[in-house]
Amino acid sequence: MKWFACLRALLGPDPAREKGERGENQVAARLAEKGWFRVRGLCLRNLYLPAGENATTEVDMIYLTRKGIYVIESKNYTGRIYGDEDRPQWTAAVYAGRGWLGRVKTEKHSLYNPIWQNAGHMRALSRLVGPEVPLWSVIVFSGRCRLADVRWDRDDTAVCRVEELPRVLRKLGRGKPLSWREVEDLYRRLEPYTQVSWFQKQAHIRQVKEKERARRGR
Repeated sequence: MKWFACLRALLGPDPAREKGERGENQVAARLAEKGWFRVRGLCLRNLYLPAGENATTEVDMIYLTRKGIYVIESKNYTGRIYGDEDRPQWTAAVYAGRGWLGRVKTEKHSLYNPIWQNAGHMRALSRLVGPEVPLWSVIVFSGRCRLADVRWDRDDTAVCRVEELPRVLRKLGRGKPLSWREVEDLYRRLEPYTQVSWFQKQAHIRQVKEKERARRGR
């Protein structure tokens, strides 16, 4: 709609969101390549799922297969990534040049534990599809980053670079408990959650910012 385009032009671009979308595009492009990792599936992006009274949670991407649903959280970062499944904050250490004595300087940026973040997505999705549908959590980092020291123990979770996604999807998940018809039915049930209005998206963004302020205030 013309009025929507005009409003977006007035508000200007959102650099953080655009950066996130670039990372998601890299993952989606890989998933779209036929035969790339021999795990046939259907992809949905940017789902806004119910998460309690008057609240939603945004899922970057899900990949529906006969093995179950891969719930994908995409992160586009630069630098070395450090994190632990049990710690609320992870760190991205970015090269920032050298000091007067030639010592390497780094800038450290914190990010909310993406494993915890995606666990919330999986809970919301499980309420919709039921406990009989297996869910697998995949945290995918793109951009110019390296997973320097990232640790987790959960069997239903993987953290990887986008280049490692084929191996992760082949390895994560056991058997094929779903028929292809069931996969297609799940796709049809979940697709409407990708079709939300601009106002609903803005309400979700405000909700996320309020949660972030609450976390920082602890």
